[in-house]
Amino acid sequence: MKTKITRFGILSFVLLFVAVRGALGQTTIFSENFESGSVNTAWGVHYLEPGTTTGEDSLKVKPMAQAPKVLVGGGNFVGWLQDSDTSFTGSAVAVAGAVSLKDYSIEADVYCYFNPSPSGYTGLVAYADSSKKDFYKLRADFDASDRVNFSGLKSDPNTFLPLFSKDFKGVDNPGLFPTADGWHKMKVEVRNTSATQTTIWCYFDGTLLKNSPIIDTSSNRVTSGRFGLYSFQQGSGIAAYFDNIVVTTLPATSVDLPWTSTSLPTDFHLQQNYPNPFNPETRIAYNVPESDLVSLVVFDQLGRTIKTLVSEKRPAGLHDATWNGTDDHGNAVPSGVYFYSLRSGSIAETRTMILLK
Repeated sequence: MKTKITRFGILSFVLLFVAVRGALGQTTIFSENFESGSVNTAWGVHYLEPGTTTGEDSLKVKPMAQAPKVLVGGGNFVGWLQDSDTSFTGSAVAVAGAVSLKDYSIEADVYCYFNPSPSGYTGLVAYADSSKKDFYKLRADFDASDRVNFSGLKSDPNTFLPLFSKDFKGVDNPGLFPTADGWHKMKVEVRNTSATQTTIWCYFDGTLLKNSPIIDTSSNRVTSGRFGLYSFQQGSGIAAYFDNIVVTTLPATSVDLPWTSTSLPTDFHLQQNYPNPFNPETRIAYNVPESDLVSLVVFDQLGRTIKTLVSEKRPAGLHDATWNGTDDHGNAVPSGVYFYSLRSGSIAETRTMILLK
């Protein structure tokens, strides 16, 4: 017998999810929209330039009218960051929070430049630790590179390239990256998913970038640190503008992330999708103990098949699939509660997920 789920049921499920998530420790610990007309004193803690005792440039508040373009819904003021005196060869970093902070996300409206000359970047910082002379940075690089880049600060002394770096190319994220200067929402989420790895999810304009998450398993990676803002352009730096900054702690153990494990599964198991609720896409991970024909199918409240994600033989091990909220014909499906079922032989397991638009 099929159970009909009403709109009220969906709302109740969402409210329950939010309540449980809050109880597990996901809370907003910092926000800044600059509408006081002055910088929050939390930004007074500078990131120390490696090898010096001098902090990077200070974050300042500017009238919205002085930004290159007005941010709709941005209020009367914005944050401004630039290495205008060339003291750090064009690099400007503003950080806040405790160096011991871990498992969090930072998101903000960031003014992104298209094809500046010379090349310049604006973006966000996470896990900034001056004692390790390192931090992670998510930066928009929309010139011939056509990418969003996530990388560490430390670089190879011979090539000057970051020791840890991941490019999210426009060709892999069609239609997402801009072709003109403008405001965009950027977000990076960092978690210590084990004692040996840090896992990072990167978003642009609310979309999880293809090939996220990425995993840093290097022995010298940063595992905690301050959050912040980033700007770079060789020379006098590029003027960076930010607004609506929100930092949220994330419970380190409340979400199953099996694709970050290096051990083989010992049983048949379907994991809860992540993120959930989601928009526009979510990731589903599953374990299969032995090579077999596997099917992973999304269906609606009436039991109708919406999308077949997997239907083939898979080897023993950890696997995952991504659903982008479309049916088998490529049509977008409406918001609501959906089910996904994993089957192998006579064994099956089903879970629930929520698409919110």
